[in-house]
This record gives sequence, structure tokens and C-alpha cells, in this order.
Amino acid sequence: MKYLSLVWAGMWRRRGRTVLMLVQLVSAFALFGVLQGADSGIKQVLASLHGNRLYITSRVAVGDPLPVGLLTRIRSLPGVRAVTPRAVFVGTYRRPDQRVPVIAADVEPFFRIYDELSVAPRGAVQALKSARAGAIVGQGLITRYGWKIGDRFTLQSPLAKRDGSRDWEFDVVGVYGGPENSRGTPPSTAVVVNFDYVNEARATGADRADMFLASVRDAKEAGVVSLAIDNAFANSDHETRTQSESDFLTTQMQKTVDLDFIVRAVVAAVFFALLLATGLLMMQSLRERTPELAVLKTLGFSDRRLFALILAESITLCVLGAAIGLAVGAALLSQARPLVGVTRMPAIVAAAGMGCAVLIAFIAGAAPAVHGSRLQVADALAVR
Repeated sequence: MKYLSLVWAGMWRRRGRTVLMLVQLVSAFALFGVLQGADSGIKQVLASLHGNRLYITSRVAVGDPLPVGLLTRIRSLPGVRAVTPRAVFVGTYRRPDQRVPVIAADVEPFFRIYDELSVAPRGAVQALKSARAGAIVGQGLITRYGWKIGDRFTLQSPLAKRDGSRDWEFDVVGVYGGPENSRGTPPSTAVVVNFDYVNEARATGADRADMFLASVRDAKEAGVVSLAIDNAFANSDHETRTQSESDFLTTQMQKTVDLDFIVRAVVAAVFFALLLATGLLMMQSLRERTPELAVLKTLGFSDRRLFALILAESITLCVLGAAIGLAVGAALLSQARPLVGVTRMPAIVAAAGMGCAVLIAFIAGAAPAVHGSRLQVADALAVR
């Protein structure tokens, strides 16, 4: 600690240059914190999804329709707790920007599969089974449009009905709600309706489902049940691909963007540029201070102590910039909670950031430190 004043004075010898370097460090580590924090946060959310929930889609492609007749076979397989076909379409309420997703399913198994959803009032599920055109509406829609139980609303949809109309009328029989920002759970802005009603009324796609949703009695059996489902339809006209909730959502994300690759590529490019900038800064600082380092040697500083002093400057600069940058990144990450589902930067990301800062400091400062420690006093003072 007694050499801290020397380290600090050397670091701030050129204030303008040091400030610019700190800005680079803060920007780089803020970006690192946001990207790695978002990536880690999304992975944590995916890992915490329901392990007992299965998504059964066509092996050809997600969204390729499957015959409803597969339902009976899936339901009969050991370990299957509940299963329902699902068909989704989007309607608009009054204006084109008032989009409402409509989820058509067998309502009783649907809410058994999504058991984290609460439905009110009691008996709403049974009421929906009895009301052909009934609907259980998400709490978000109730808040947005002021609907209440007993109301009738009409949605216009590209999905045509058999009678040629594109107007879909539903009666509100219940309201569902669930945890906020939960991945895999139907949004609070959707409507759950009877699959049979939509299946019989639509002009195209009758007796087809875009996927089947299922749950197993024990999450440990999910892999075995998934394999049994796919084997049941192997070599048929409608082969299936059964995935757990986390695997299904991960696959869908990777089709859109390979987040891991983007994060690694951006962070590697930023840190490489930062390494070059830090190394050049330390070498330039060393050349400007060559006579001063010679004076320190004259006063009794050994080669090893001078090496440590120069390296300490590099470490202090990088660690300071990294600490500020990670703090900025944590603040920015907290604002992205609705997107990534995390409220704070994971500790592993902060630790990795500080580790990278120390590594960059060692690599960037090693060559100047070695050069400075090997200075010959007479030659160095001659430069003066």
C-alpha cells in the first residue's frame, strides 16, 4: 500500500489520456456486462422452466399441422398426465393495432398442463366446456379493454370461417392470470377458447393442430415419455418431435438468433481492441517516463520492484474501468428485466468481468513492465 501513491501518480501523469482510456474500459465492460448478463439471465430462465411440460410438433417443421387423431394414442402412453391439441390464430379487436392471440385447446387438460395459471371464478373451466363459443380471457385484456364476465366480443381474423365470415365472436366466462414475465406461459393478453369450436368453424385446417401440449407425472420421466411418443409415430406419415419446454424454447430462439455466438464474437472483438489500446498506452507512458524510472532505480528500486510498480499501474487502471463498466452494465441490465427475466447481474458475470480485466492488464502491462525493469540508469538519464 505504501507504493499506491506512486502507482496513482503514474496513472494520472497524463490526465486526458487516462480519462479517454477509462472511457474505453467503461464502455467495453458495460457492453460485456449487458451481453453476458442477458445471455446468462436467459439461460437461467430457460433452465428454470417446467421440466414436466412437453411440446409435440411435426418432425418436418414446427407449425406443420398434425392430425387430431394422434391425440388418443398420445393420451394412452404411460406417464402422460394430460394432453391437448393446440391451434393458435391472431385476431384484431377494434383497430388493427389491437391484436389478440387466440389459443384453441381442450380447456381442462390445458389448464392442468399450465398449472401455474389461476382461473377465476371457480367453475370457469367447466363453464367454458359447456359454452361452445366461450372464452377464458387473460387478465391483461381485462385491464386493457374493461371486459367482464358475461361480455361478448368480436375479433376479426385472417382465419376464415365456413360461412365465409372472418368475425369470431366469444363470450367471456372466466379470467386467467399467472406469474409476470414467465417464459413458456401463455401471455396475459391472450384468449383461451374451445378447440372443438374453432376446429368445426374454420374453413381450412379442420382436424389439424399446430402442436400438442402434454405434461408428465414426473419431470424425471420426461425424456422417456418424449422418446415413447416419437417412437409411437416413427415411420408414419406424421412423425413427431417431442421436446421439453426448455429445449423447445431454446430451439426457437436459436432459429431467430444464435445469442451465444453473437456475445462471444462481440466480446472477443471489443476485448482485442481494448488489449491493443491498453498496451499502446502503457508503452507510450513508459517512454515518456524513462528518466523518472531511472531516478527510481537510482534511489534503490530493484528491477523486481519496478516491474511490479509498472504492472500495478496497468492493473489499477483496468480494474477501475472494469468496476465502473460492470456497475453501468448492471444498471442497464435491470432495465431489461421484461426481456431477459433477471433483476440483477449474475455474480458469475461480474467475477468473469473482473477476471478479464486482470488478464488484459497483465498481458498489456507485461511487456512495458519488463522493458522498464531492465532500464540501464546511465542510458535512461542520457535521454533526459
